[in-house]
Formats: sequence, structure tokens, C-alpha cells
Amino acid sequence: MITNRSVFAFALIWAVVVVFVVHFLEFPGSVPNFRDVSGGGVLLDASPAFTPDATYERLASYGEGGRQNYSFRNVTVDVALPFSVFPFLFLLNARALSNLSDRRRLRILILSLPAVYVIFDLLENATVLRLLAHYPERLDFLAASLPYTTLIKRAASLLALAIPLGLLSVRALRGRWQKKAVQPER
Repeated sequence: MITNRSVFAFALIWAVVVVFVVHFLEFPGSVPNFRDVSGGGVLLDASPAFTPDATYERLASYGEGGRQNYSFRNVTVDVALPFSVFPFLFLLNARALSNLSDRRRLRILILSLPAVYVIFDLLENATVLRLLAHYPERLDFLAASLPYTTLIKRAASLLALAIPLGLLSVRALRGRWQKKAVQPER
């Protein structure tokens, strides 16, 4: 029988496995593969470049092979990754908010964080793909906006993890305190 707990566990395991595979195993589109092909390049979403000049310096440093790998990565691995993490983040937030039914706007805001993360990750991917497709032609507006897209994505993903973990921690501590208050001392 499938339960809420088993769906949550599956989503957690799936997210952890995908994140691990993408960041630590060597295959076309993985982070280690990109580093190898680009001569040690750092992805623009790993460490944003905050000026168009810095973005284009980084794109140039990747070399042709690195830029092709980055394009491939952005239409494969970097699309699969946010969609693999989304179910876990959404279910984690829903679980953490299960006893906040009287605060509808807060629930909607917090439940939207995983979607904001995915939307901005896809926007970031589209921006990088456009920059790569037109390279070496400069698209300074997109290059200048890219780090802010990355920051919003990163903030949404961190908040989508930190807020529910904080709420669940408070709930667990409150439950322990209440149990201690109810139990008589021996």
C-alpha cells in the first residue's frame, strides 16, 4: 500500500540520488564532466559573474568544448535536476505547513517557494543557452541579469528547504516540551 510517508520517502531518496549523481559522478552533462571538458571551468550558476565582462570572460575560458558541454548540460541534466528536487521540496513544505491551516496566505507563499525555484532555474538555463547560442556576440542585458536570476533561484531553493525544516524542528521541540509539562516528576 502506498502511503504519504512512502511517497515522501521516495521523493527524498530520488532528490538525494539525483543531486549526488549530477554533482559527483562523471557522465556527459555532470558537474565533474563539465569541469574536465572546460579545463576547470566554474558554472555560472555555481558562482555568478556580476558583470557582463566577467560573464563573457568565463564563457571564453570554457573553450568551444566547454561551451558545447554547457549547452548540452542545460537542456538535459539541469532540467532534470530541478524537476527531481521539486516533489521533495513541495512535500516537505506541505508536511511542515500541515498545522498552519488558519494562515492561508502564508501557506500559499511558502508552498510556492519550490515552484519559484524551478521557474527561476529554468529561466537561468534559458538565459545561459541564449548567451551560448549567440557567443561570441554579446547580449549584455541577459549577461547582466543572469546573476540576479541565479540569486533568486538559490534563495528560493534554500528557503524552500530551511523554512520547513525550521517549522518541523519547532513542532518537534514544542511536542517534547508539552510532554515534559504533562508528565509528573518522579
